[in-house]
Amino acid sequence: MKFYQIVLAAFLSAATIAHAETPKERTVAAIEQAGCVVDGSNVNEVLDGLALSDEEFRVIGEELVAEGLADVSQMGVFRLTTPNCTMSAGTARERAIAAIEDAGCTVNGDNINELLDGLALSEDEFRAIGEGLIAERLAAVSDAGEFRLMTPACS
Repeated sequence: MKFYQIVLAAFLSAATIAHAETPKERTVAAIEQAGCVVDGSNVNEVLDGLALSDEEFRVIGEELVAEGLADVSQMGVFRLTTPNCTMSAGTARERAIAAIEDAGCTVNGDNINELLDGLALSEDEFRAIGEGLIAERLAAVSDAGEFRLMTPACS
């Protein structure tokens, strides 16, 4: 069933981009298709096919942020918060747990910036989530300062 959902989502995303009329609608559709995130690794792919200058793309991004439909992390990661991006993305806490699990269940100096970029969370937001997980006994910090998640997926 999951494969079917992925294929359907890819088809619907492509159809949405093809039928979007304004540059802003096409931009939103392209970013949604790219997983709702634009960073240094995919910005050129997202821009390809939009026929927008860098300046036009920047202006649309600023409009989306001003409208509350996107945010930008301190590391420059642009994340859409449109309904298509948030309905399946989960809460910030759920996304953080999933990202930490994907990173081997630990957060340290080697992966903290990558995790923050991928989540588009500020350090304070990430810290608050971590403190909550520690209070719930779902995480701990080692003597070396490494944050270790203790969810069922990390046991």
